[in-house]
Amino acid sequence: MRRAFWVVVACLSLVACGSATSADATPRRPPLLPTTPTPTADLALPGTTVPARDPSLGSSLLVRFDGTAFAPKDLQVDPGDAVVFRNEGPVAIWPASNIHPTHDVYPGFDAGLPLEPGELWTFTFDRVGAWRYHNHLVPTQGGLIRVRGEVDAEPALALPDADIVFEVIGQAEWDNARSLFVDDVLLEEFIRRFGPAATVGLLSANKAALGGDCHPRAHELGRISYGLFGARAFSLSGHECQSGGFHGATEALFRDHGAATLAADVATICGGEIDAFFEHQCVHGVGHGLMAWTSYDLPDALSLCDQLTPETSRSSCFSGVFMENVVGGLSGSMGHYTKFLSSDPHYPCNILQGAHVAACYFYQTSRMVHLFGGDFSQVADACAGAPELAQRFCYQSMGRDVGAATRGDPERAIASCGFVQAGATRTDCLVGAV
Repeated sequence: MRRAFWVVVACLSLVACGSATSADATPRRPPLLPTTPTPTADLALPGTTVPARDPSLGSSLLVRFDGTAFAPKDLQVDPGDAVVFRNEGPVAIWPASNIHPTHDVYPGFDAGLPLEPGELWTFTFDRVGAWRYHNHLVPTQGGLIRVRGEVDAEPALALPDADIVFEVIGQAEWDNARSLFVDDVLLEEFIRRFGPAATVGLLSANKAALGGDCHPRAHELGRISYGLFGARAFSLSGHECQSGGFHGATEALFRDHGAATLAADVATICGGEIDAFFEHQCVHGVGHGLMAWTSYDLPDALSLCDQLTPETSRSSCFSGVFMENVVGGLSGSMGHYTKFLSSDPHYPCNILQGAHVAACYFYQTSRMVHLFGGDFSQVADACAGAPELAQRFCYQSMGRDVGAATRGDPERAIASCGFVQAGATRTDCLVGAV
C-alpha cells in the first residue's frame, strides 16, 4: 500500500504532480545532473549574520522590522540568547515560528498577538537548530534564526512493516461526514477507525457543501494522522483535497524533527521503496515540502537538498523544489509565495550554478508554457538559449509539457516537438512526451 501510493501521488505535499498544465502527469526520475555541488550544512550557510549586541538592550540581540522586512534576515545566536523583535514600521506585525498558520514547528516562538509600531517582543532560544519564522499578518515576510551547537539526537522515525487494518465506512458514517469539517474529536475518531485515506476521501466527496475546498481540513487530518501513526501517516493517507493530508503530515514531521536530521529522515521515509522510481517519487515530494518549510526561499531549499545522498536523491529533491517553485501548490494555504519567478523565461535558472542549473531547466518549461500562452515554438526557442549542458533537460521538460497538453493525440505531440531542431534534442522532446 505504501509503495502503490507513490504511483498516484508524486509528492508528500499538496501539489498535484506533473506539469503546470496537467495535474495528473507524474514526473519521472530526472537524469543525473552534470555536476554535483558540495553539500552545505543547514546551520552554517554562507552569509549568516552574527550582529553586535545592542547596548540599549543589554545582552539581547536585535531583529528590526522596517515595514517591509526583518533585518538581519538570517541571524546566528547561541543557546540561551535572547532576541528582541522591534517593530520600527508603520503597521502592526506578529513574529511567529513557521509553518503558517499553525506556528507549531517551535512552540513558544510566537508573539501571540500583534506588535504595534514601536513595540518590542523578546524570545529566548534554547533549542539548537535552524528556526524559520514569519509575520503572521503578512506571511511572505520572514526570517531565520540559527541556534549554534550540537543538534540533539531526535527519536528515530519508524515505519512499521505490518499493515494496519481499518474498518469499512458504512452508510451511517457517510451521512455524518459533513460534521468532520467542524468536529475535531469526530475527525480523529474517523482517522483512527477508518484510516487517513478513507477519511480524506470522505472529506473530498463532501467538499461541495463547503464551497469545494477541503484542503484546510485535510491539512488538519494530516497532523492528526502523524500524531496517531507517526511517519507511517505518509503511507496511509490519500491524495484527495490537493494532497492536504500529506502536507499536514509533513508539517507535523518538521515540527518534531525540523530539518536538522533531514538526511536520516528522508532515508527512513523513502529508503524502503520497491525500486528507484518509487524512491524518486518519495524524495521528489520531500523537495516540495522543503520549499514550504523554507518559506519558498529557493536557495535555502536547494541547500537542504544538497545534504542528501546519494546523488540520485539530491537530483530527485531538486526536481521537487523546482516544480514547487513553478507550480506553487503549497503556497495558497501556507501564505508564502515564491519570489523566484519573473517574466524572464530563464529565471531563476540563470542565477544558479552547478547541478542546480540543469535541475532547474528540468521543470522550467512549465513556466515558459505559461509565459508564452502555450506556444511550444517559443518554448523550443527558449530552450535553445539555455546553457549547453542544460539544453537536453530543457527539451525533455518541454516534452513532458507537450505530453500533458496533447494527451490522447500523439500526432499533435509529434508536431509540437517538431519545433525543436532535428536530432538528439528533438528526440529528448519526444522522450519527454512519451
